[in-house]
Amino acid sequence: MSAFIFYLDGTLVETERLKVLPYAEVVGRLTGPNTLDGRAVELYERIVGSTDEIGCRQVIDEFNLASAPGSSDLADGTDSEHCKELHRLRMDKYRENHGALGRLQANAYQHNVDLLRHQKSIRRTVSMATSSFTDEARHVLDLLGLHVLLDDVVIIEDSPIGTRASMASGAAWICVSTAFPRPAIDAVPWIDRRWTVHDQVKLGETVACRIELIEQG
Repeated sequence: MSAFIFYLDGTLVETERLKVLPYAEVVGRLTGPNTLDGRAVELYERIVGSTDEIGCRQVIDEFNLASAPGSSDLADGTDSEHCKELHRLRMDKYRENHGALGRLQANAYQHNVDLLRHQKSIRRTVSMATSSFTDEARHVLDLLGLHVLLDDVVIIEDSPIGTRASMASGAAWICVSTAFPRPAIDAVPWIDRRWTVHDQVKLGETVACRIELIEQG
C-alpha cells in the first residue's frame, strides 16, 4: 500500500451541511424576504454531491435569481458570470459564519482527519479530491491545518491550458509534451522553455533541476 485518496466534502468535514445555509441566506436576500429560504435547503438536498458550479447554476435557475428583486447583486453578464457572483456572495457568507474555524472544527470527522495525518506521517502518499472551487477547498484545509505547502509540490502538465492553471496555483511546474499538444505548446510565448520537455530523455534532468531550484529557495 503506497497511497490514500481522501474526499474532502462529507468525508473529512461535513461541508455539505455547512454550505447549504449560505445558499439559503443569499437566496432569501436576493428574492426579497431577506430571511433564510428553506426552499434552497430542499433544492440543495436534491443536488448534493454536484460540483459548486452546477449547484450555483441550479439555484439561479430554480429561483430565477437573474431577475429577482435583489438581482442587481448578480450584476449584468452571462450565466457563467452570474454563477461566479453567486459563488462569491455565498462564500462571503460562508467564511463570515458557517465556514469559520470553530464551525469547521465542530463538523470535522476527526477519525478521518486523524487517519489522513497518520498516513502522511508514515510517508505514504496522501491526496485529496473535491468538487468544490479551489478557494473554498484551500480555505477548509488551511483552517484544519491540512494544507500542502506549494514549495512541496511540482505539477506535471502536458498542455498550455493545464500549464497556465499550474502557474496560477503558484506551485512549480513542468510541461511534458506529447505529440498532440506539442504544436500548441510551441505556439505560446509564456511557457518557460526551461521547464518544457519535448524529449523524454531529458525529463529526469529537468525534474532534478526544478527540485534543486526549489530547495535553494
